[in-house]
Amino acid sequence: MIMSACDCTSHIFDSRFYSTGYTTSEAGKIFCDKYRYQRWLDVEVALAMTQADLGMIPLWAAENIKDNANLAQLDLEAVKEGLKVTSHSLMPLLEALSCVCDKEAGQFIHFGATTQDIQDTAQMMEIRDVVAIVERDLTAIIHQVSRLAERYQGMVTIGRTHTQHALSMTLGLKMAVWLDELWRNHERLMAIKKRLLVSQLFGGVGTMDAFGDKGFTLLEQFSKRLGLEPPHTAWHASRDRIAEFLSTLALISGIMAKIADEIRCLARNEIGELDEPFQLGKIGSTTMPHKRNPEMCEQVVVLAKLINANTGLGFDGLINEHERDYRSVRLEWVSITDTSLFICGQLSLMKDILNNLIVHEKRIEQNVAKAATCISTEALMFFLGASIGKQTAHRLIYEISMEAIEDGKPFLVLLMNHPEISSRFSRDEIERVINPGNHVGLSQEIVQRTIKVVTNGLRQLPASIDITSVRKCPLRGKCGAGVTS
Repeated sequence: MIMSACDCTSHIFDSRFYSTGYTTSEAGKIFCDKYRYQRWLDVEVALAMTQADLGMIPLWAAENIKDNANLAQLDLEAVKEGLKVTSHSLMPLLEALSCVCDKEAGQFIHFGATTQDIQDTAQMMEIRDVVAIVERDLTAIIHQVSRLAERYQGMVTIGRTHTQHALSMTLGLKMAVWLDELWRNHERLMAIKKRLLVSQLFGGVGTMDAFGDKGFTLLEQFSKRLGLEPPHTAWHASRDRIAEFLSTLALISGIMAKIADEIRCLARNEIGELDEPFQLGKIGSTTMPHKRNPEMCEQVVVLAKLINANTGLGFDGLINEHERDYRSVRLEWVSITDTSLFICGQLSLMKDILNNLIVHEKRIEQNVAKAATCISTEALMFFLGASIGKQTAHRLIYEISMEAIEDGKPFLVLLMNHPEISSRFSRDEIERVINPGNHVGLSQEIVQRTIKVVTNGLRQLPASIDITSVRKCPLRGKCGAGVTS
């Protein structure tokens, strides 16, 4: 069967089969053509109504613009054709709006603004919705990890460095480290809001000349109407806010990938301590029926890499010529959209992983018991060192450890056969010293302290987060009018 032209999709976000692995339908609405066009119209309405409040244009004209600035009322086929003729991203939409407004009212559409004023302001409204989703989901993940850290704060496990057994610790401490990093990223997200979420209304080269002596007042009230902060100057060619936004999302996605990759590593058959969620029917291979691949965790890492790849585009956008340069803006229409969609998908996936994380407690205990001697060598060194000197103890344990590894002999047997040890210490003494549970240090206290800091921080957050883009379709369900769904 050959699919009709309208059924063809090429971007992974639009795939009917695979899009859920990359983003969410909630996030998709923010950047959908029809929602974006309606948002541009909303900004034009905010401009007109604010100008009417200040006596810059007639109130009747502003109200007429407001009454007709609905995407469902516009000829979107004419907009599509207009884009081909004018090669201008906004003018055809304004022409379509003018056609449905009273002729006299249409003269006051886009009064004194420049295209980038409208589009940058609307883009910040999109970013505000993305920030709201990220904040909501990141907060949920923080709660999940906090509960896991608390639950496993006392479970002894193997600490690993350079992929090798190191010393004993608790599983909760590993999770508390995740929690601490998650919280720092939450703080970063909160910190950029005031700098990031600003309007744009300065005219062609940032002078506000078309607004006369009411420019500052117009900017303040226009911004307030849209729920954005007024910037100090035009930022048509100053895109540091976008670079910071993309960088912050990359940092957030990085900790998600770190957690997911740790779960993936600990799911190895040789380790078998953690697993991502599994349900009967999930298939790992077409040729190897036994496989249970950690594909959810792998996908979290994939999304982090895609997000990170876009971050550089934000820094590329910092370099602009003079007072306007569309090279950055056109980069942003891709980098902001892709990064935002990817991170919303990543956070959704991470919530699912953590919500049903499988912890193989028995396997962890078995692994600890098997590695008990080698992960207690620090404590053993200090114990022996009290009698024979720390450096001497280090050398002795090192030599015996290497012999045990090379020859495959039990470390404890070799240790007790050493005359300097057997003459001074009993086997019972040594066995008590190498109990991993006695050497987790302040693991539980660190977990409790971290949870307390994060819990206190969470209490200060607002009770709810508004995501304005999750609303009814601007075309009122009539999505076949020349824009993609």
